Amino acid sequence: MSRGLATPGIDAPVVLRIAASGELVGEGQEFATQVEDVEADAVVVRAPTGANSVLLASGSRDVELSWMSPRGRYEQLCRVLGSANSSGNKLWRLRPMRRPMLIQRRRYIRVRACLDVVLELDGESVPATTVDISEGGFRVRLPRRDIPDLQRTVVRTVIGRERVAAPGYVVRAISVDDNQQIEAVVAFDIGGPGAEAIRRHILHLQLRARAKREP
Repeated sequence: MSRGLATPGIDAPVVLRIAASGELVGEGQEFATQVEDVEADAVVVRAPTGANSVLLASGSRDVELSWMSPRGRYEQLCRVLGSANSSGNKLWRLRPMRRPMLIQRRRYIRVRACLDVVLELDGESVPATTVDISEGGFRVRLPRRDIPDLQRTVVRTVIGRERVAAPGYVVRAISVDDNQQIEAVVAFDIGGPGAEAIRRHILHLQLRARAKREP
């Protein structure tokens, strides 16, 4: 694409943010979707359910497109040029309005936590243990293996009495413990299954940590 060097690839998971006021300043409603095509000057994404009415109510055609890469999360202001139907799916064609920006700040609070989890990778169930967790993803340790950046996965665990299966993708993986293990950062799909259980558990851990610090 001519307006930016970093771009999400076809089938990449992305997030669209639409601000009700039409002003994108970090606020607004978020929708998880994926890239269907990349053109010379546009990105074609699948229109999420409910996004059309939110865009209409915003009084604007501008949306913020964000995606993960091995370097971190990118955000890019785009304009919806139009919509079309393909194979039963409604698609949005987005034109970038400025260069993508690499965002270094964290979107979610991270807390230390040791949970037994299972990662579904290429049809294989791989046991792992969390190092820290947030609403947006888990950092986990598992036996050394090669995991391509942005590989799709599902993280399965039990929080309280609730079974959680959180879909997402591996942002990056690095070797630790003299190459015997790896630490992998898994980013979850926005609003995916289990999000509420994870949110409650993080709040519980925060309250418990605060109680320990108080005299």
